[in-house]
Amino acid sequence: MRTKLIFSAFLLVSMFGLANGLASLQPPQDPTKQAAQDSKSVLGERQRLVERKMAELESRFTAIAEQLREKEPERADRLVAAYQRAKETLLTERMNRVSQLLDQGQTGQAQLLLDEVILSLEELVKMLVDTRGPQLDRQQEIKMLEEWKKEIRAVQQEQKKERRETENVANKEDALKRLDAQIKELNNLIEAQKEVREQTQGAASGGLRALDKVADEQFELRKKTEDLLRDIAGDSDIEQPKGDGAEPPKSDNPQSGDSKQADSKQGDTPTGDAKQGDAKQGDAKQGNSKQGEPQSGEPPSGDPNSSPPPSESSKSPAAGQKPLEQAQESQRRAEEKLASGKPLDAERQQDKAIDDMEKALLELEKEKRRIASLPPEALQQIAQNQRRLRDKSMEIAKQMRDAPKPKPNPDSESSTGDQPQKQPGQQSMDDAGQSMQKAANDLNEDDSEQAQKNQKEAEKKLQQALDDIEERLNQLREETREEKLARLEARFREMLDRQKIASLMTIELNDKRTSFDRLEQRDRLVLMRLATEETEINEIGQQAYDLLLEDGTSVVFPEIVHYLKADLLRAGQLLTTERTDQLTQIVQRDIESNLEELLDALKKAKKKGGGGGGGGGGGGKQPLLEKSAELKMLRAAQLRLNRRTKQFDSLKSERGLDSELKTEIDNLSRLQTQLFEMAERIMSAEEGDE
Repeated sequence: MRTKLIFSAFLLVSMFGLANGLASLQPPQDPTKQAAQDSKSVLGERQRLVERKMAELESRFTAIAEQLREKEPERADRLVAAYQRAKETLLTERMNRVSQLLDQGQTGQAQLLLDEVILSLEELVKMLVDTRGPQLDRQQEIKMLEEWKKEIRAVQQEQKKERRETENVANKEDALKRLDAQIKELNNLIEAQKEVREQTQGAASGGLRALDKVADEQFELRKKTEDLLRDIAGDSDIEQPKGDGAEPPKSDNPQSGDSKQADSKQGDTPTGDAKQGDAKQGDAKQGNSKQGEPQSGEPPSGDPNSSPPPSESSKSPAAGQKPLEQAQESQRRAEEKLASGKPLDAERQQDKAIDDMEKALLELEKEKRRIASLPPEALQQIAQNQRRLRDKSMEIAKQMRDAPKPKPNPDSESSTGDQPQKQPGQQSMDDAGQSMQKAANDLNEDDSEQAQKNQKEAEKKLQQALDDIEERLNQLREETREEKLARLEARFREMLDRQKIASLMTIELNDKRTSFDRLEQRDRLVLMRLATEETEINEIGQQAYDLLLEDGTSVVFPEIVHYLKADLLRAGQLLTTERTDQLTQIVQRDIESNLEELLDALKKAKKKGGGGGGGGGGGGKQPLLEKSAELKMLRAAQLRLNRRTKQFDSLKSERGLDSELKTEIDNLSRLQTQLFEMAERIMSAEEGDE
């Protein structure tokens, strides 16, 4: 910033000198030669002053650029570019020529040349200051990209619908045959599901072994349902359900002969009511993912903030797809209930699966009638829809062009040179729009085969745009995470450094009190200063606490910092009452230990970089710290509590239970309860993620 102001000052002085010169460049009012000669002399000298300032400015460009190269490479590049531009435009040479023209009395030519010089200087100003327009901060850019993702996903779903419709019209007979086969298979699956439901009723009194065999049948039926679902939606339009495996879930019955074949991935086998609740929670999550967006080739991010709701991302599912997805999820839940020995719950899920399968059957039959009635001119209607979709895509591309540009990545090749910085996905959206336009033209010419190729190309480009945006979002999230970690580390480091000094001075004052059996007046003033210091360290801790709460992905760390702040306030209170004894020192040592553990966890988190799920976050919203780090901090807090309990018990034996010690012991009791609650919250979050 200081450098930027220096440059601005230099340029403003130069521009001010030129402006004054321009104001003075009027034809001599006095016709005498002496008056003209005086005017020329004054203007020439003033112009030479501006010329010298410009030469001095040029000489500083490269020197200051090298100083900025390491920390501010972008600004350094602008300085070098400005220097090169100044040399290319011969600024100082033209200024010198203006001085000569003024000395010769050729004010008209000097005026024209000065206009050119001013334009060149204005170009330099634009190069030195950031004139790329307003730039978004990181959170604003994330929000903008999330909105584009939502809009592009909607276009992608509509594009898939148009491509399917083109295929249906172009290959009507094949489409009808495919639907006939799907209807026939679905009828068979409905009958099979009804049989499995009857088996469930018959096995209800047979115990876990009998129910386990029915679970096998339910698993096989679900796999067949999944095969049909893939055929209806297309292999690229449906993703594998979370936790799906090759084997059905098994009960925990050790006497079951098939129990050894339990699926390790899908082997959630709750055996009690508590487990049943967990299974329901997992079911709900799986149901949401299945009813969400069947994207083509897009890995699920798992970010509740970035993924659109199911109603938006599934605007154009294939006929029968959505109810069949719901039926498959009900079949999965029925498996889990059977494996848990809960036949009544399994029957309810099986009934729901049958209802959803019958809904899917009705949709397929309706779709068959619709396709059979499609007229030959249906391709023209698809062409109109395709052009409308192309307009939507180009509107998104226009939003990208008009939006504030992201800051260029110095490591990216695209950030160098004169090429304008583009938004992630912008080029792919332009390409998708062109492919859509070609498809519309092909449809108008009844060339359905070529239209399908261009429609698939448009889908590919839309997916590439989504991938580019997601890549940028991941980068922004990681940058945000690293920045937060650095800010936390700086605050904890400052707290630790200051606490070590306060702890050392407390020990020194206590030794002095022990040696001389009293404290001097200046010692009491030092004690008051130490108490104030503990309060000030607590205020820094509040900043860290606020940052953790704002992030919202950690369970343990905010609580640990909260307890740390309480210890700091407690240490300040003890020092205010002039207590420098072992009780105060124990509290201060725990503060140091706590800060060291926090710093160690942050360092490990920075080394690991972007970690997996944990800490209450997950998926798109990257957690600040992994669950393993959270658990380690919880364990460290428990160890500190155990250690302090022993130390206070020792103090109680030596000195008795005074009011201060009783307060500390009461605090330990509350802390133990809170640590237990934190452990429960972590386990609940872990079970929810599964």
